[in-house]
Amino acid sequence: MIRDDVGLASVRRRVGRLPKNLESSGALDIAKKLGSISGGRVLDVGTGQGGFIDTLMNTLKDYESFVGIDNGDSHDSVKGMRDGRAHFMGKPVEFLWMDGKGMGFEDGSFDTVCISYGLHHLEDVDAVLTDMRRVLRPGGRFIIQELYCEGDKTEAQRVDRLQHEWCTVIDNLLGMTHNKAFTRQRLLDFASYLGLKDLEVFDSDRPMDCLFCEMNQLCEDPRNQAEFYDLMGRIDETHDRIKDYPDPEVRDRIKEEGEVIKKAIAGSGSAASSYLFMVGTG
Repeated sequence: MIRDDVGLASVRRRVGRLPKNLESSGALDIAKKLGSISGGRVLDVGTGQGGFIDTLMNTLKDYESFVGIDNGDSHDSVKGMRDGRAHFMGKPVEFLWMDGKGMGFEDGSFDTVCISYGLHHLEDVDAVLTDMRRVLRPGGRFIIQELYCEGDKTEAQRVDRLQHEWCTVIDNLLGMTHNKAFTRQRLLDFASYLGLKDLEVFDSDRPMDCLFCEMNQLCEDPRNQAEFYDLMGRIDETHDRIKDYPDPEVRDRIKEEGEVIKKAIAGSGSAASSYLFMVGTG
């Protein structure tokens, strides 16, 4: 599928005037880069409900089709896959249950491979990246988008990182792989391990999907009321996931930590952590 309006100018036409912090975040630079890429057949690893596929549809110069894979067996993963299939119905998007290592695709099956905010959910990062490299055609694009741990610029970002680390503890108690964020240098090391050519690296502290969000003006204030009540609800829902955990002391400790995070959100709000966007050729 080819769009007539490509590149940064087209993004600006579609998103209108952006709030100051989003304008300077780096997200537009990433969108500009994607606007120069013909995606062809795209593989999205750890796709969830396909959020990054949505972003790529909004920003790539053109594309042929998408395959999103995920192997999560949690309730959220199953629901995410179901919601994704419904959202993309009628579009060239296929969702498959599949592990990111030992994928059932032939060598060089895809023109573009990507993973977004998924590296810290993997048991064996190197194995998954290696198999992604295998299924990428020679000269194809390899895209990695991932948060990193030392990018806090504001107190609101620090709160977001604390909440993320709290969630990792709960997921691991439930037997799911969820690691703390990598350092920025570790992410660069992954790209070096892959031997990508013409590597380009971008930093941003706002996700690209914010460019297309009708409520992006609200996020200028990390303490806006809509976000506040949403975050409070999510913390309660996350803690409820361990209501049957057998050790009551652990449950109580995690609940207390959640209450501390709630107070921090009430004081400074919460804002997305900084992330690294890398794109190179295989």
